[in-house]
Amino acid sequence: MLIRRLAILTTLAVAGLATAAQPAFADRTTPTPGAGGNTISITVTGTGVRGGSGGQGGTRTVSKPVPCTYIQSLTGKGYYEWVKNGGAMGRGPDGDPIDPYPGYEKYKDDDKGHWYGGMCSSASFGDDLDAFFKYSDAWFAEHRGVYVPAGGTPPIPPVPPEILRNVAFDELTVPQPRLDWNPKHQGDAATLVNLDTWVWLTDRTTNYYVEASVNSMVGRISARVDADLSGMTVSAPNAHTVTCPDGGVPYAPGATGQCAITFHKASPGRGTSPVTARTTWNTTWFSSQDPTRRPTPEQLDPAAGTTNIRVIEVQVPNR
Repeated sequence: MLIRRLAILTTLAVAGLATAAQPAFADRTTPTPGAGGNTISITVTGTGVRGGSGGQGGTRTVSKPVPCTYIQSLTGKGYYEWVKNGGAMGRGPDGDPIDPYPGYEKYKDDDKGHWYGGMCSSASFGDDLDAFFKYSDAWFAEHRGVYVPAGGTPPIPPVPPEILRNVAFDELTVPQPRLDWNPKHQGDAATLVNLDTWVWLTDRTTNYYVEASVNSMVGRISARVDADLSGMTVSAPNAHTVTCPDGGVPYAPGATGQCAITFHKASPGRGTSPVTARTTWNTTWFSSQDPTRRPTPEQLDPAAGTTNIRVIEVQVPNR
């Protein structure tokens, strides 16, 4: 993993693999990735947030590494003294002069507040270092140091919406499918052999969403992922598998759109037959920066659910 920082020195080694970045500075004692240096807190909320259920949802905060962020560095006084001692007279690795931050003199007596410089990590880019250098070069060009007085909030730069999308997708959960059915034999709720058994999801919610957001230097940025129920597959050891275009329709006289399964054998002994339901969902996303809705790179693969149904065979006497 490669780390790039705004560096005081021409080259600042971090864990043996590091390069200096655009002219500026960073404190040698600033945290390294894995110690929270490039991690931000993201708020996730929605009906599909893990821990929420039945459309009630919830809100929680998750920590997530980002490609580039700000890290605490020298105090106002420390930076002023560094400049005055010749720290800004050298050149960066690209040959550019290391110019001091504009207005740094007005913090020359402040030993409580701190400058915040940038740090970029290649962890989010895998082995594509060319993309990492391109991204980090552009990031450093747009984000110079920020001074934060004592007690102030450290700066959070704009977060790529794709990161928020991935957080929202990872936090999205849909309920395990549970079935109701008809007919139900009075007393034991059993259904019958060789008769269409109408099945449907007991949870009738067909949409869940999660929104991930963060308050950055340019305001609130968010991304939302929606999951829409698209179908259901129902199977049992003693029946043919059926695929339904939705979650089935609760049985009622005159209802249409049934999802039915036919059992060919009774349940063994006085037991039940396990009926497995697996739902499929179509997931899309959009962000506060781009309202265009489009498919997520991955689709949900929720766990199947099992409903135990007793299947009996009715004997009709021969007259």
